[in-house]
Amino acid sequence: MKGELHQAHLQGNSCFPLYIPLKNIPAKSLLAHFSEIQQAIDLLRLDSSKQGYIITDKVINHRQLGDQCIPEAICFETEDILLKYLAKSAEFESFKQLTKQTLNQQPVLLEWLIRYPFKLLKYADVWLQLLNVCCYFKNNPKPNCYIRQLDIKGVDSKFIEKHKGILNELLTEILMEADYDENVTGLNNQGFERRYGLLYDQPLIRLRVLDTNLAIQGLMDLTLTVKEFKKFNIAVETVFIAENKVNGLAFPNYPKAIVIFGLGYAVNLLADAESLKKRALYYWGDIDTHGFAILSRLRHYYPQVQSLLMNKQTLEKFSALTGNESLEKSEQNPVSLLTEEENLLYQQIQKSLLRLEQERIGFSYLQETLSRLEVRL
Repeated sequence: MKGELHQAHLQGNSCFPLYIPLKNIPAKSLLAHFSEIQQAIDLLRLDSSKQGYIITDKVINHRQLGDQCIPEAICFETEDILLKYLAKSAEFESFKQLTKQTLNQQPVLLEWLIRYPFKLLKYADVWLQLLNVCCYFKNNPKPNCYIRQLDIKGVDSKFIEKHKGILNELLTEILMEADYDENVTGLNNQGFERRYGLLYDQPLIRLRVLDTNLAIQGLMDLTLTVKEFKKFNIAVETVFIAENKVNGLAFPNYPKAIVIFGLGYAVNLLADAESLKKRALYYWGDIDTHGFAILSRLRHYYPQVQSLLMNKQTLEKFSALTGNESLEKSEQNPVSLLTEEENLLYQQIQKSLLRLEQERIGFSYLQETLSRLEVRL
């Protein structure tokens, strides 16, 4: 069954009598394998007498064999006969009971059930618990608490964690558009929690204050949640973003500046941050395909970002310390937000697969470069 029986039940229709055509037997095969085919036909007729389905025949006029009565289709006259034949009677009864309970509680799910009848069967053992979760969110949209704090009868937090995928489908059907964030479409990075208004363990952003005059109650090394960071508005003029954690920890002091480090591709977490708006921004990544891809991604949020030590001169100066990316792990797609010089180098290392990691660049060279940007403390 491909769901026709289930869909017909939900729509109040009937698909009986149900005819299923049999594979045509070519005349050549009938002659070459007559005894085997005849034996298969006899077994089919015997099975039909036991199972209760009907065989409809057609007559083939064969040049050598004469008229032959060949099964053309089988017919299940009733639902009971089909379900007994498929050994699905108990399963279909469960489907009927669960859909009845579902539509009594959430009639809005009718079209979803018609489209995906087997999803209900897949989760039959926990379906009533899933409905309890849906009912809770319908009555308490955007609860603004952790999953662990939800008080739902027969449901614990591990159940919701395990079934986020199917719950996401059901809640999208049940809830009003105002009761969830339609801009969050995936489950990665706490997507379920963000979509349905739950609290979650937010990613952390680590930064160092590079000017002792701006220390916060003596603190220079800070770790903030994303939510806290976006509100964090320290009086700096320059922000450095370093891909590598160790380089962030060792970054030299610099007037009216901070350094953010260790995010890699997760630079999207920095979007809409007060401390990055209208500041001079510098991104320092590895000179490899991924370093330039991250730079391009960051410029989607902050077009003013300049690259730091990601140029041909730096690559040549430390050429003895370069390594190689593997082709399989390198970024081979074009990126859109590089300068002409950056894009030329990016294309070159896409071909050569050369790689110069940040930590291989001499610390004094970093200091010299920073001194040319601004007078260092």
